[in-house]
Amino acid sequence: MAKILIIGRNGQVSTYLQRQLADGYDVIVAGRDQLDLSEVESVHAKLVEIAPEIIINPAAYTAVDAAEDDAELAFAINRDAVAEIAQYSKETATPLIHFSTDYVFDGCAASAYLESDVVAPTGVYGQSKLEGEQAVIKSEAPALVLRTSWVYSNHGKNFYKTMLALAEQREQLSVVNDQVGAPTYAGSIASATKQLVDIIIEQGGISREQAGVYHFSCQGQTSWADFAKAIFVENEITSVVVTGIASSEYPTRAKRPAFSVLSTQKLLQTFEVSLPHWGTALSQCAADKEGNA
Repeated sequence: MAKILIIGRNGQVSTYLQRQLADGYDVIVAGRDQLDLSEVESVHAKLVEIAPEIIINPAAYTAVDAAEDDAELAFAINRDAVAEIAQYSKETATPLIHFSTDYVFDGCAASAYLESDVVAPTGVYGQSKLEGEQAVIKSEAPALVLRTSWVYSNHGKNFYKTMLALAEQREQLSVVNDQVGAPTYAGSIASATKQLVDIIIEQGGISREQAGVYHFSCQGQTSWADFAKAIFVENEITSVVVTGIASSEYPTRAKRPAFSVLSTQKLLQTFEVSLPHWGTALSQCAADKEGNA
């Protein structure tokens, strides 16, 4: 039974991965008490101690706005600790699955981003995640870097849960309608990741040809405002009216990409793995009131 390390215990993706991989794998979940990515100098030794056969790292500093004022911590977790994980992966030939983000792009594209497109993050969070990606690639570790987008679920803090909470308090909501992307259910991420893990185990690792960056989001695209409307429809909430507004009417500390749709053709072509359409995934999330994957 393969020994799989999931870094991070309480995040959305980690929570669903734990459930997906519990049957058939020896899963070790390292929370901050066991593996604190902010303590960069201790990361390598902790990995040696755990000695995993596969490493999955969905952990990150994800507070996009706070990162603008806390860059040192963001880069420590998203870049420096990731570099240590990648170095261990390289030294021990341990397959690594590392998650990244659509925020590595500036959001100025007119069509779905390819993995080969020019990266140009506009804030500290995106830059720190990009430099984490680059550390993995530079290490030449047997690793897959999976960029995802607009992650939500029934667990933790996210747009989906925020909308449901606001629906209990208000009858009218103003939501940004000029940012376009693909909402991606954490349960869909976990399911597709399990498929990758199964492939890695079956073929005995990640080949040099397979290693690299992949886009890993749900299919299709929508705006935040239309996503909010769909959330209410799926949850049979009819008491809330959603009004679309421009991003300029809802200023944030860090700039958000206006367009962050990711093409996932490379993932499909290489591994025959894909995530569902965002609408299908939303239905699955809405049907899963208890937060099961």
